[in-house]
Amino acid sequence: MARQLALGDLIGERGWQLDLTSGTVVFGDDLRYRVQLLGTENHDDGSWLWAWANEASNLRPELLHLCGWLREYGRHQGVAEFTEPMFALGRADGHRLALLASGLTGRCYYRGPYAGGAVFFHLEDAPPQITAPVRPERALTVLGQVIQSFPVDHRIAVESFLHQQSWRLDSAPTSVTAQHADGSTLRVDFDTLGRISNMSGTLSS
Repeated sequence: MARQLALGDLIGERGWQLDLTSGTVVFGDDLRYRVQLLGTENHDDGSWLWAWANEASNLRPELLHLCGWLREYGRHQGVAEFTEPMFALGRADGHRLALLASGLTGRCYYRGPYAGGAVFFHLEDAPPQITAPVRPERALTVLGQVIQSFPVDHRIAVESFLHQQSWRLDSAPTSVTAQHADGSTLRVDFDTLGRISNMSGTLSS
């Protein structure tokens, strides 16, 4: 989610154009990146189709390395949604699948809408600011969006994200207090069911 917010900041209101011949996407007139295809949503029949299974489009094999790797990962880990060529979006939509892939690979993804559906792909050579640690003030935004959007374990999400972002953590039974290298602090309180009940912090000037 942090990478997706950073990508949104970078792209802004630019339009997009995907070139399957060169394997690149262009945003506006100035941003061009290599891509790896993930799959497509069909909004007419409500289905997801992995790019590796999209034989009708005759896609270049070089653009399918990532989704092929995800299929193998799914076989080894028993993740049916990574191995079945097509299934209903009610099981998992493109955003959820792309976010899972992003977490596994460290890449960011883009959803390109078109009439009747959308194509999802990862950016191969996104600039460093996409994967750089987020600013302390954005940490609350990222955590809030994840908690609101997905049925995750709140405490695991908080501790894992802040640890990955190099905050120093002090965990208590009902709270987590985190210190950033710049002096900013963040406190997250949990209720008896382990859900976030309050988030507060102070930013270093």
